[in-house]
Amino acid sequence: MKRKIGSGLATLLSREEFSIQVLRRSKGVCVFCSAQAQDPHHVLERKLFEDGGYYLDNGAGVCNAHHWKCETTEISVEQVRVAAGIVLPVLPPGFSGDIRFDKWGNRVWPSGYRSWGPLQQDAGARRALEKGGFLKLMLPPEYSEDDERYEFNGEIFGRYYGENDE
Repeated sequence: MKRKIGSGLATLLSREEFSIQVLRRSKGVCVFCSAQAQDPHHVLERKLFEDGGYYLDNGAGVCNAHHWKCETTEISVEQVRVAAGIVLPVLPPGFSGDIRFDKWGNRVWPSGYRSWGPLQQDAGARRALEKGGFLKLMLPPEYSEDDERYEFNGEIFGRYYGENDE
């Protein structure tokens, strides 16, 4: 079944078919190294999709070591897509292709700071971001670069203040 997802059409797969097709596309090898691909990694967390996110272009074949780096967002969504040869990203409802998101649906700002997305309270997302060292870079969901001045944890953000300048 084809569904309009984000900016294009994608075919929703069963969990088993997702695994088969993702690993077939990578020829059973991790998209980042020559190790055997152990897992089909969801580029964007499946919890962000109402239907589970089992789309071929939301998956990449990865080894165990690289899977964890993808989960912790040490490897970005964009890097995963390039390595997997994904040209048209599959996006959850409400997500824009003009905005950078991490694996957990958090907006990534040019400075590297991030604004919480829909999975702010998800224990798995928090654990992975903490392990990757990114939990300390999280801004509240209401942060916007359009803010003239936004103070958070003693730092000042906003369009007239650069990312951390006073």
